[in-house]
Amino acid sequence: MKSPKTFLVMLLLLCMTVSNLTGKDADDILSADLPIAYGDAQFRQRILERTKGERSPVGLVLSGGSARAFAHIGVLKYLEEQDIVVDFIISNSMGSIVGLMYAAGLSPDQILQSITGVSIQSLFDTTLPLQGGFLDSSRFLAKVASILGPDLQLENLPIPIIVINEDLVTKRQIHISEGDYYTVLRGSYALPVYFPPVEYRGHLLLDGGVTNIVPVDLAYEYSDSVIVSTTFYDVDTLNLKNPLTVLNVSLDIGKRRRGVEELKRSLDKVIWIRNDVEDVSFMEFSKADYLSQKGYESAKLQAEGLSEVYKSGISAELLELRLQLQEKLQASKEQYDLFRQVPVNIPSHLLGLGLDSDFSDFDTSALKDDMTLGLKYIWKSGNLSLSANAGYALNFVTNDHFGAVPVVRTQVDYHLLKHVKATGYASLLFDVAKKAPILSFGAVLEGRLFTLQNKLRLGLMQSFEQMSNYKNSSYTDSWNDTSYLYTVRLEGLLADQKNQIWNFTDTSLAFSYQILGDYSVNRSFLSARAESELVQSRWDMFASVESYARFALDGNGDVPFFTSDGFRTTNTLIKAQGHNLSLSANPANHLVGLNFSLGYRPTSFRPTMAELFIFQDSSLAIYSDLIWYRNSFMPALSLGLEMQTDISLLGIRTLPFTVYGGWDQSVNTFVWGFYFNVIF
Repeated sequence: MKSPKTFLVMLLLLCMTVSNLTGKDADDILSADLPIAYGDAQFRQRILERTKGERSPVGLVLSGGSARAFAHIGVLKYLEEQDIVVDFIISNSMGSIVGLMYAAGLSPDQILQSITGVSIQSLFDTTLPLQGGFLDSSRFLAKVASILGPDLQLENLPIPIIVINEDLVTKRQIHISEGDYYTVLRGSYALPVYFPPVEYRGHLLLDGGVTNIVPVDLAYEYSDSVIVSTTFYDVDTLNLKNPLTVLNVSLDIGKRRRGVEELKRSLDKVIWIRNDVEDVSFMEFSKADYLSQKGYESAKLQAEGLSEVYKSGISAELLELRLQLQEKLQASKEQYDLFRQVPVNIPSHLLGLGLDSDFSDFDTSALKDDMTLGLKYIWKSGNLSLSANAGYALNFVTNDHFGAVPVVRTQVDYHLLKHVKATGYASLLFDVAKKAPILSFGAVLEGRLFTLQNKLRLGLMQSFEQMSNYKNSSYTDSWNDTSYLYTVRLEGLLADQKNQIWNFTDTSLAFSYQILGDYSVNRSFLSARAESELVQSRWDMFASVESYARFALDGNGDVPFFTSDGFRTTNTLIKAQGHNLSLSANPANHLVGLNFSLGYRPTSFRPTMAELFIFQDSSLAIYSDLIWYRNSFMPALSLGLEMQTDISLLGIRTLPFTVYGGWDQSVNTFVWGFYFNVIF
């Protein structure tokens, strides 16, 4: 038996162990409000090197605010005009995107140029949230890397920066000022549900703006000279009867309140630039120019306070770096402008809802003009993209014909050279009712060249398409048995001509040579197409016109009509022309069309559903379609109303939608239809 003394010692050790364990658990919980910092010592040293210990450093805090954070660009521009180049940046959420690009050496104008010259929807892809988010940003990161280079570390940037994140693992705030640039960039905007969390040194990073939209207190740990740029919103501008809006605003209450609390503690010493951007939706990324200008004007209002800030000016090293980055920016822009494509550095996998059209954006004359809606998988790496889409093929352009059949569709896209793109696709459809399989496949080789200082854009396309309707399914309307279409198309697109009131947009002229046949009979056609739009910005009015002509080179008449010609009709004889000789016997050796629209497109009309769906570029117009397809001076007429809108998902993915209804004079009946014009 052990002595009482020994027993007491063991009991004491046991109590101490339990106490330590309990204390550790308690500390884990009570330390949740204590941030974890990476690179703090080096961050302080870099600031000291900039100031040489002779002055107080100038700090800049950039708030979150989704698309509204683009106002920070204008703030930075005004600061630089006053010779204020900050010594460090504290940022979170969307403010970190602007902050990181500025810290990497880009000027405010260069940041704006990189944003406004890009279609946001071409850089973000929708996917099922298998990794924790609905959006994939691989192409956005690749676009930034094409300008700044692939290998960047935060600790080596010209301007020191701290990016604030939240961590799913420790439930603590993470302050990052070192590590891989693109990992931190991706984590900075990792808004829960929208984007997946990002792994960083054992943490799973979330957007730091979820808890505090304006991290002011942290800046005063490094300096007593701080500028704060914020993008608060006015809740009165939101529809609080929408439950999704209520949810979003409820989530914003906490982060807004904490940011306000930190601001109030510093109001007596901080220079607060409150950007007047409350009229802009969270997700209106297309308004970067406007937001930047509002930021500039808001900063200008604080000119008196900013006059007291130390003015270091732009260093010679930073100027030299910006000259180098300008060359990369221009090269990146030239490559992107050709096909709205960016080589993906890291292979990406996407799985989600797919909506595909079976005709080229460049030439819409196609044998099969339907859309495939289904579950789509996409693999991207470098300049190569592979996709597979399983679902239903839909044919419903007009009210006289509607079809929906199961389909499996595959496609491959490859950018051979800077100016050349190759596409191949195949789809297998099956008409269940008639037990009729339909095989369609095609290939497109397309080249583009911009000339005359990008005022003229030339494109040359060769395409081949074949459709085999083995049992003559009614799904394909007028196409029977095996048909093929070969097209060579040359197009010139003029750059938009704009002034304060009148704007000419989408002005183009194209010529095509086509061979249509079934391998036993081959026919050749020559086509021309011209289109343009005139916009009157003062009254938000527009007028668009499209004219086309197609001629049979063999002189045998019966020139084919394609749905994409734009004549809205239910006339079977017109739709079968050149496709089904049992229905069509037109002696005319030509087909000439004219489509005209006059409408109203209010720039201020941008309704939104809880910032999830944004309806933009909406218009209402009168349309008039004319077609001369017989040896007669009098054309066929289709007249009515059309409504168009761009349905934007989060301001990132856009679905152009058109619905129309009117009178079809050729058969004296009502005609209506709707269609989408997009590839997801």
